[in-house]
Amino acid sequence: MLHPGFQKALAYLTSDNVRSLLTDLVDNSSPTGNEIGVAQYLTARMRRIGMDTNLPLVDAGRPNAVGHRRGRGDGLNLLFTGHMDTSYSGAEEHLAGEGFQPKAVYRDGWVWGLGANNMKSGLAAALSAIEAIAAAGIELAGDISFAGVVGEIEKTAVEEFQGVEYSGYGIGTRHLVTHGGTADFALLAEPTGLKIAIANMGVVWLRITVRGTVAHSALANRPDVVNAIAVMHELQSDIAQWARDYEAQHEYMGEHANVTIAAIRGGAPWRLSRNPHDCNLYLDIRTVPGQSIEDIKRDLRRVLRAFAERKGIPEPEMHIYVTDPPLLLDRELAVVEALGRARQAVTGEAPSFIIRRPGADAVHLTAYGVPCVIFGPGGRMHPDARGAGMHAFGEHVLVEDCVTAAKVYLALALDLCSRNAA
Repeated sequence: MLHPGFQKALAYLTSDNVRSLLTDLVDNSSPTGNEIGVAQYLTARMRRIGMDTNLPLVDAGRPNAVGHRRGRGDGLNLLFTGHMDTSYSGAEEHLAGEGFQPKAVYRDGWVWGLGANNMKSGLAAALSAIEAIAAAGIELAGDISFAGVVGEIEKTAVEEFQGVEYSGYGIGTRHLVTHGGTADFALLAEPTGLKIAIANMGVVWLRITVRGTVAHSALANRPDVVNAIAVMHELQSDIAQWARDYEAQHEYMGEHANVTIAAIRGGAPWRLSRNPHDCNLYLDIRTVPGQSIEDIKRDLRRVLRAFAERKGIPEPEMHIYVTDPPLLLDRELAVVEALGRARQAVTGEAPSFIIRRPGADAVHLTAYGVPCVIFGPGGRMHPDARGAGMHAFGEHVLVEDCVTAAKVYLALALDLCSRNAA
């Protein structure tokens, strides 16, 4: 059953308002490391409706955008959150088209532009819902909070790739939740195609290094010279077999974990007269609820040891530099049940529950005692995509989905934040 004030607030939640906010966000370029413009815009919007706001610095020039609409103080508190940084900058030569530029284009009900899908659509929908509650003058028992965070995109500083533009993977949310950004429950507005994600895959990033011989290329055919690239080529076959077994063994909610050989580096292109004395292989390993990172380490060490023994070489080295655990929420949590009811009331359809595959900040909030469910617009592909993914076809979102998400957020906030905390 919807809150008595739902219809009153709904009058202020129009498609034009949601689209206008989304367009403003897309037009404000915010690649990882340069999110400040969007942060300032969001806090200005929140101040306009009387929210208490602040811009806590996560890193130099990189503030989160945090606001609170205070309730009476005796109800459940709800946090809407999402990241401000975009997957790309718009300057990548290999990414062409409207969906890869920080300039919104509206056409036939869709907004195209960098960040439109991931995840400025979710930010726009969530803030639109809060603005509608404020415009309707509805007082609630609990607080409604909003946080636009920096540094969520799946990237990290490693080797020579240093600087704020590589500082992602949850840095903003970890700062938020350890510096007062808490609530009874949270909703992360990441793209889910309007499905409810109660689980999210985790990830491990690691580097495997094979050592070779320092030698002139003119002597590389000698039996005592080890070519690290050639050895790594053989090792890839063993890793690929392990990956196939791994994927078959680890499944949750119909989705299998997977392993991607995501990068390889070896040799010196500027000096081919030297035998490659080392070669690095980089793996992205997705994990499902119930898995242990330590088990993955042991499994891979067994593969590396067996290969080394067979080849008569030292065991290849393994260095792990990202560990992001999987997320799993209980379906009986108040926020999950309330979200399911809100979605059904707004759409007339029973909610469907999924596990998301890409990384998400919900795990960090949940780990600090703020159970965080994931639900948002985005994820629906334009008919012209013909099977292409968002990262190949360019970012876009159906405005109707953004409005639907905003209505669900509105119903959820009115429900949860009307309840007494006792």
